[in-house]
Amino acid sequence: MSDWQAVDWDADRTRAWWRRWTADTHVSGAEFRVIATRPDGACVALWLVDTVPPVVFLGSDGTAAMIASSRREFDALTTPPEQAVALESDFATYAHRLRTGPAVRTATVDDAADLQRLIATMGYDVPAATVRTRLDALPDQHVVYVAVTDRVIGWVHVLITHSLIAGVRAELGGIAADAESQGAGTALLSAAERWAARHGADSMYVRSGSTRTAAHRFYEKRGYTVVKTQLALTKPLTAA
Repeated sequence: MSDWQAVDWDADRTRAWWRRWTADTHVSGAEFRVIATRPDGACVALWLVDTVPPVVFLGSDGTAAMIASSRREFDALTTPPEQAVALESDFATYAHRLRTGPAVRTATVDDAADLQRLIATMGYDVPAATVRTRLDALPDQHVVYVAVTDRVIGWVHVLITHSLIAGVRAELGGIAADAESQGAGTALLSAAERWAARHGADSMYVRSGSTRTAAHRFYEKRGYTVVKTQLALTKPLTAA
């Protein structure tokens, strides 16, 4: 390991390296503990998925592999990390997904069943037929994006509002992703922000239920700040 340098674990260093490797400025890298680096940006890290974490190699070219089942096994290697035999695991697929992220595209009415499934995870019971009708009837200055791998794994609805008080701003109408999807929420939120900026909004407004603490942390890690707490009221209307 002549061109490798052992490093003491540091959360800030790990976060910075992981953000460079994934090209995602929002990820924390908390699932890794970097133990060695190479000048070109390659890294060896403990993958903290078990009480005895395996050791993984992440190359500057996007190569990813599990190379040892433990730190002790890694220390016994006689070859450089990049030449070590990869162990059978799903780590390469996991790392590649984090590095590339899911594809994001505009939703179509054919996504209604998947959207219904994801909306249900938020606690709302909206039939797929209703989702389809509402999606088809979205007015101008609204868009729904979906995140896709081999299936739809997340969605976001963003709209432009005009107010005498706030002016032109974007609002999230909803966002959700499968619990196991890595990076879908970030990819969707980023797509929504880019769309909003292109449509003249200089800020994004988010309403999030007071009990959705995980959602609050998600937004705050991505630059959102709490501006107020308010009471939501509703009243059914009938045509006069």
